[in-house]
Amino acid sequence: MTARPTAPAGPLVADPGEFGGAHCETAALRKQLLAHGVDIGEPLLLGLGGGIGFWYQPAAPGGPTRSMTSTRNGPFPLFTRRMCEALGLRLTVHRTDDPATARRRLHEELAAGRPVIAYVDLFHLPWFQASRHFGGHAVVVYAADEETGTTWLSDRCPGPLTVDAATLAAARASDHHPFPPSHAWLAADWATARLPGPDGFRRAVHGCAEALTRGTPPNEGLTGLAAFAAELTHDLRTAPADRVLDRLTAAHIDFEYAGTGGRGFRDLYHRFLTDARPWLDGPHLPAALAAADDARAAWGALDRLLIPDTGPAGRALATAYRRRERALRRGTPGSLRRAGDLTARLPDLRAAVAEEIEPHRDRLAEETATAFRRLLRTEHTLARALLRL
Repeated sequence: MTARPTAPAGPLVADPGEFGGAHCETAALRKQLLAHGVDIGEPLLLGLGGGIGFWYQPAAPGGPTRSMTSTRNGPFPLFTRRMCEALGLRLTVHRTDDPATARRRLHEELAAGRPVIAYVDLFHLPWFQASRHFGGHAVVVYAADEETGTTWLSDRCPGPLTVDAATLAAARASDHHPFPPSHAWLAADWATARLPGPDGFRRAVHGCAEALTRGTPPNEGLTGLAAFAAELTHDLRTAPADRVLDRLTAAHIDFEYAGTGGRGFRDLYHRFLTDARPWLDGPHLPAALAAADDARAAWGALDRLLIPDTGPAGRALATAYRRRERALRRGTPGSLRRAGDLTARLPDLRAAVAEEIEPHRDRLAEETATAFRRLLRTEHTLARALLRL
């Protein structure tokens, strides 16, 4: 893999803003729309897709995967269909079990000058250096050289990236859960996308609030968040130290780095409410903006506890995760080497934190429970404010 190559001429290389992005699916849709002459920012796309939420999948007993959380309202393709429907698009999600068919259709689209939003298992993408599988990740493929087997794509890094044909094929064909990609790619008449009127914006906002506050299924919304909080704080007091570290670091990665995490999605949603002022303005918008601001602060306060300050090892682990994420986001060969060095240090650092954590368990459990209670209050307040818009 080579980052920042000299990209070929094509529909996705005119504007540096067409690379990178805050969140894979909103960024991919924004880039596809830009390539078809439609400029809609990621915050508006997130809000129109349903915005923020919570979902928790516990790890299966004895299973190979850890637990997983999401702080967006709805998985692929539900969230993606809502985004497109709000823009007046009829979305087609193409899937196939045949790698040859998937490759042929991809190259047909590229030959016609159309970039492709494709779904991949990020475990196979070298700029993630991921230790687990996740097949719900969206990238924009915009050029390919069949002679060399090189494919150019746009992901979260701030410049173009390349993968060889075998790597892309493995990422598209992965059958690992959750969300095996099944060679999925999206098609629509992208150039016809248009923002809705005030009623469309209000439907999206009210749908977001209802998703937060509904109590079923029990692993979703604020009911799911409360259950996750109780489980995590119970483990902090009672589970073996290595399990405690596994739970905390998994939550830290999901809440701070994966997708855009809890605080990141709330940042985007605050920007959505700000950017949507022409459609949502009124006496209740300031309260909604203030509530969104409180929610993102509460997520940040919680996340600071998930890599606990138990001593030198705890501080070193938090720094290593932060530096590793910055290096991965740059996506250059040098930054990826630095990220790899940091990744190699993580197991030893985690083991050292597990040794440090024992005398801090009760304090950490109480602080974390307090942070979750604050978070739940702010999210309930935000949901009520959104319903008034």
